[in-house]
Amino acid sequence: MNEEGLDLLIQAGRIAARVKERAYSLVKEGVRLIEICEAVETMIESEGGRPAFPCNVCVDEVAAHYSPLPNDQSTVPPNALVKIDLGVHLDGYIVDTAISVSLSKEKQSLVSTAEEALRAAVKFIRAGTRIGEIGAVIQSTIQKAGFKPIRNLTGHEISRYNLHGGASIPNVAIPDPRRVAKGAVYAIEPFVSFANAAGSVVNADLSTIFMLDIKKVPVAKLKPDEKALVEYIAENFKGLPYSPRWLRGSKIPEILSVHERLVKTGRIHKYPVLVEKTRQPVAQAECTVYVEEDGCKVLT
Repeated sequence: MNEEGLDLLIQAGRIAARVKERAYSLVKEGVRLIEICEAVETMIESEGGRPAFPCNVCVDEVAAHYSPLPNDQSTVPPNALVKIDLGVHLDGYIVDTAISVSLSKEKQSLVSTAEEALRAAVKFIRAGTRIGEIGAVIQSTIQKAGFKPIRNLTGHEISRYNLHGGASIPNVAIPDPRRVAKGAVYAIEPFVSFANAAGSVVNADLSTIFMLDIKKVPVAKLKPDEKALVEYIAENFKGLPYSPRWLRGSKIPEILSVHERLVKTGRIHKYPVLVEKTRQPVAQAECTVYVEEDGCKVLT
């Protein structure tokens, strides 16, 4: 990464950190999830950044990939555990961070453990650290607290305009001898549930976040309205995940039905909402780090 890219990454991290701190106060019983989501995205833009993906607002057993669709009326229920996962980019240089807010004393211990596991992993990472050993640190921290990590959710390497580019960072010990590289950028994100949970997530029958890889779409074979939408998405989101809420600026008639058609035909990729297999609540903590010789710089 060149000096200009690193500077943009650091700026994006500062924006994300400020927005994240303000996001805690948004979580209140009865508040509509879409209001939280759009407030976070508006704050990112008011700070001079762009959302790197739709803000995720996931409640209790919903672990990831839930971002309210247009006209979503869901609200924060009593005693909820709410995850807010947000990303910021500047010219494609991306940071990713998340918090959990518990309205229940019982679930607060999950939040504290996720945060503790994140701190332990960040302290452990430096250039040359084995990827599998990072997972071991996270798993050990969570299990010592009496809880269970979600084994099939991971952190991830980040590159320009590529949120999930390169290696995955596990939340459990695995025999992966690969090492993190100096100058690389990773999102570290422990997910924690109760000891009697399955410790894994499954796909729900719902998708709220989408992505277009223009290189894989036969644009010449599309209908005119499909071609117009594909070109709009490619120009505005540049291969990053997006929400149908973000299509409001397009003047394409019946845009949501056109979008649904492209999803059903596989032209547009969908990310299923992920839920804990036994429907136990899940907490998440996440930050983005830049790897240095003797440690790592927390960007968010």
